[in-house]
Amino acid sequence: MDQQLEQVSVDIQKIVYKKAMLHACKYSTEDVIGILVGQINDKCISIVDAYPLFHSRVSLNTLEVSLDIIQSELQSDRKIIGVYEARANSRGIMSEIAQEMLQNINQKQAILMRISQIELDDNYLLNAKIVSLNENMKYVINSSSTLEWKIIEDCLKAGLHWKIIDFDAHFENVQLNFRNQYLE
Repeated sequence: MDQQLEQVSVDIQKIVYKKAMLHACKYSTEDVIGILVGQINDKCISIVDAYPLFHSRVSLNTLEVSLDIIQSELQSDRKIIGVYEARANSRGIMSEIAQEMLQNINQKQAILMRISQIELDDNYLLNAKIVSLNENMKYVINSSSTLEWKIIEDCLKAGLHWKIIDFDAHFENVQLNFRNQYLE
């Protein structure tokens, strides 16, 4: 007997695509990981912001500090609802870290956004895909891949990917702001 899939609508703000995809572009030869922030209701998930975290090393201490900082700054109606990742190769260590973080979020609807390169007409484009971790759930994304690419394409032309700051860089120099408000 087949179980009926629960459909959940997912709204993703443009700023989320910008931050996550620019993070992946800046460190294209390394694995990257970041946090997704928003609201989760029964039938609708709204992803309103992203915080780039790491592009190289990850230690438990720096991860805990970064999550504490993010949580302390969130508005009361927002919380950490997921993780984004981009792997530089198939052996990426960030995937294991992403899985651990998603388990700690402790929500049946925790979001995983995977960023990858796709080839289209001999050009490489970035693609963001929401992956369901719950086999009984289907996400219905309220945007299109074309929109994702158009958002990031203009940012790349302006060189904004070189300005993206993640927590790795902030940890080395606390003057650097990993919130990346200049993109808003």
